[in-house]
Amino acid sequence: MAVDAFGGLRVLGNDYTLEIALRYPPFPMEHIFLIRRITMKSLLRTFAIAALFCATVWSQAEPLQAQVFWIAGYGPGVYASRLQRDGSMAEPKLVAEQKNPSFLALHPKLDVMYVVTETMRDDRDAPAAIVAYRFDREAYLDGKTPELVKMQSEKVNGDVPCHVAIDPTGKFAVVANYVSGSVSVFPLGDDGSLQRESGTIQHRGSGPNAERQKGPNAHCSLFDATGRWVLVADLGADRVFVYELDKDKKTLKPGPNPAFELPPGSGPRHLAFHPSGKTVYIINELGMTLTAAAWDGATGKLETISHESTVPEGKPTPGGSTAEVIVHPSGRFVYGSNRGHNTIAIFAINQSTGGIKRIDNFDTLGKTPRNFRIDPFGQLLLAENQDSDTVYSFRIDSATGMVKPTGYSIRPLKPACIKFLMEPQTSLR
Repeated sequence: MAVDAFGGLRVLGNDYTLEIALRYPPFPMEHIFLIRRITMKSLLRTFAIAALFCATVWSQAEPLQAQVFWIAGYGPGVYASRLQRDGSMAEPKLVAEQKNPSFLALHPKLDVMYVVTETMRDDRDAPAAIVAYRFDREAYLDGKTPELVKMQSEKVNGDVPCHVAIDPTGKFAVVANYVSGSVSVFPLGDDGSLQRESGTIQHRGSGPNAERQKGPNAHCSLFDATGRWVLVADLGADRVFVYELDKDKKTLKPGPNPAFELPPGSGPRHLAFHPSGKTVYIINELGMTLTAAAWDGATGKLETISHESTVPEGKPTPGGSTAEVIVHPSGRFVYGSNRGHNTIAIFAINQSTGGIKRIDNFDTLGKTPRNFRIDPFGQLLLAENQDSDTVYSFRIDSATGMVKPTGYSIRPLKPACIKFLMEPQTSLR
């Protein structure tokens, strides 16, 4: 069991060792308080006290220095910036040139970044690929903005790779290929380096939308906290495919419950786990809805809890589509972006069932909010407007989930992905 916000609670092993780890990004440090070994009789009482302790610290924590973040998208490459406590951001600096770097992911333990090249395999200038970069953490924490150092690039056996995810152990990268409707697996070396693609899984399926669902379109992959399961949202097939990571064969194999079906024409795009690990939120691009689904980590099974519209109109708006879904670190709210409608929807989460209720939408102050990100402290939201070349910051009310513009923005070209510099996540022992 693991619950992470600024820190987390974990119950490990058969002896029920309880540990509380408090992490204060962006500092590369970890304060660990080991609570005594506990018996089953005292487990619930001790866990409740520990949870209250973590919640109190989380609510009072403040970033002690500017938070580093990177921006990828459809501009000339990857940018770096910094977020201040008041919501102001440093002028973005180009730190790596790459064609169509639409999505990036960070290694969970090493200072390595992985960026997809969202192109076709037969692109003459830059064929579909995944690129590994090394970054200088200490320099970034010292206030500098050094360029990323390219480690290597590997070709992807799929067209238009649009998403990359890294497993919790840092041993595998999984890439979703939109046009070919496939998923690629890449083993990672001990230094984070990419090895050649070791597995390609081809999806099958289509949907009722004749223009957008002629065949499968893998759009996002997501590991569960254990690293055993990989969930892949396929827009064209109206399914979330559930795979097991086969570490020996270095590929994916269908789980015992291999697919979760969405209502026809939904077009599932991105996924997000609740911090409890018990609920998955699926944002559906074509239907402009958000689905809450219960997750059984023992069997790899998803079951529908509820569906809600992401717009006040209750149905897709002309030219509209959803994009990103993010759960607040507190686990009390989930947010989903609406392109065309140019808003982000706010949903309250039922803490008992995991179900959702839309409570508001707010204007992102630009066009086409393809992506957004909540800072590690849960205090600020950065909304990327791809077609107006802007990123605006908003302050989050932790009690209500509502947001207000800070008045600050930056102007990177065609932003489509944001990731904050996070401290390497290590196993608690």
